[in-house]
Amino acid sequence: MGNTARKKINSVQSEQSTIEFVEELKRQWLETIDAIPDPFIMINDSYIITKANAAMAEIADSSIKDIVGKSCYKVFAGRSSPCENCQMAKSKPGKTTPGYEIYNAKNDRWYEVATRKLQNESGQRGIVQIYRDRTDAKKLQNRLAQNEKLASIGQLAGGFAHEINNPLGGILVFSQMLLKEMNKESTHYQDVVEIESAAKRCKTIVENLLDFSRQRPVNPKLESCDLHLVIRNAVKFADLGHNKERGCEIKLKLNAKDNIFISDHNRLTQVFLNLCSNSFQAMSKGGILTVETSSDQNDKNRWFVAKVIDNGTGIKTEHLAKIFEPFFTTKEPGQGTGLGLSIVHGIIQDLGGTIDVSRNKVKGSTFTIRLPINTGVKRGASS
Repeated sequence: MGNTARKKINSVQSEQSTIEFVEELKRQWLETIDAIPDPFIMINDSYIITKANAAMAEIADSSIKDIVGKSCYKVFAGRSSPCENCQMAKSKPGKTTPGYEIYNAKNDRWYEVATRKLQNESGQRGIVQIYRDRTDAKKLQNRLAQNEKLASIGQLAGGFAHEINNPLGGILVFSQMLLKEMNKESTHYQDVVEIESAAKRCKTIVENLLDFSRQRPVNPKLESCDLHLVIRNAVKFADLGHNKERGCEIKLKLNAKDNIFISDHNRLTQVFLNLCSNSFQAMSKGGILTVETSSDQNDKNRWFVAKVIDNGTGIKTEHLAKIFEPFFTTKEPGQGTGLGLSIVHGIIQDLGGTIDVSRNKVKGSTFTIRLPINTGVKRGASS
């Protein structure tokens, strides 16, 4: 074999090795990108996806091949226009934008997004965006802020309730004394009846305020509670009291394995009665109330999880952070005091659990309660 032929063979082999080397680098790069748990995409100035990883394809419920060539906002959030708060237009070559939040209504999650323009000597190569799921961290942050706010409001409410409790008691006692002494035929008799009725309503509000602020000892009766029995009874009472004309369908999916623990039966009934009553009221034109339970375990703790789901009017996004505040209500004037959910929140906290609310994807709301199994009332709780 001549030198020329040998050189040609060596050149072909070298070129083939280079191609194989480049292909291997490409394969490793794609595997690395797909291994990143956070959604990753590369887009152009028109928001069109040129590259994506498996995490983004999973959010889109599609394949990487199918999402390339589509707009990022359509793939990521199912929108017809760029996401609110998108900072892509403000990104600069070689610099990563400060993390900014984007809400994805498609899967009801919050993401922190980092954007960076890539540029070489010949010009811009694309824009990289990485999405990090911050939903759980945001919920925890909101819960801490909510607890601090409720603690401050609770102190104010407790002081307010104590101040008006004594004069209110006097109004109620003297009105009742007048009713005993007055002739029922008197033109003023009905007026005094109204005074007594109004005083009783105020007394109920004061008692609720004291319960919310935990200024008044509740002295719960701790006993073995069957949470599934509690839920059945609460749904039954709520059905009788709030569902006669609405005719809502009731579905119980009580699948929790751990549903018996030491707690206060009456207060737990109050929690689920309040939530179910609210759900029925939100479905004035009919609907479905679903109460489902399950068991969960994390960090060596066992939890009873209950969800109260309705397909009623739902809760506006801007109201979610305020829903457990006292006196906050979306009901018509005279339809509620706005104390029910704040009291529910206080009871769940005293029992060492958590309660969250979220909007359903289609319609309605979901309240999720998590209670620790076999722990009874939380240590240090005033109740």
